[in-house]
Amino acid sequence: MTRHPRTLRWLVVSFVCSLFMMLGQSTWGAGEDVPPEIGRPHRVVLHLNSGDEKVQRGVLNNIKNLYQEFSPQSLTVELVVHGAGLPLLIKKGRLFTAELTELRQAYGVNYTACSNTMKVTREDLINEVGDTVSAMVRLMERQEQGRVYIKP
Repeated sequence: MTRHPRTLRWLVVSFVCSLFMMLGQSTWGAGEDVPPEIGRPHRVVLHLNSGDEKVQRGVLNNIKNLYQEFSPQSLTVELVVHGAGLPLLIKKGRLFTAELTELRQAYGVNYTACSNTMKVTREDLINEVGDTVSAMVRLMERQEQGRVYIKP
């Protein structure tokens, strides 16, 4: 029986793909049954550039939700804020100042303010702000270091 070259090629490609799928299948989903606290630490960098209080509230809720799933020993969170989001980190009359302080004290959340878009001085920022560096550079560096990037 003579086979058409395209049919033979299709059969070979199908066989090879099936073989790769079967060999790789043993690792698919690996770790899904592992409790969240076991394994390597989780490192997250959140990106905020919105002045909308609902968005800011959402970011803080996201941080709290992460710490409901993971302990401070297995989770590191950094919130990088720039542009319109910077008023979140200003001392004077901010809605979320107490909550930011609580997250810092309870979980060690790190706050970074963008030095390029700040319209205030370092002294105007809440005491919990650690670094004032370029937000884009910090986000890039954190991702290169393997942190999970989240932009709510």
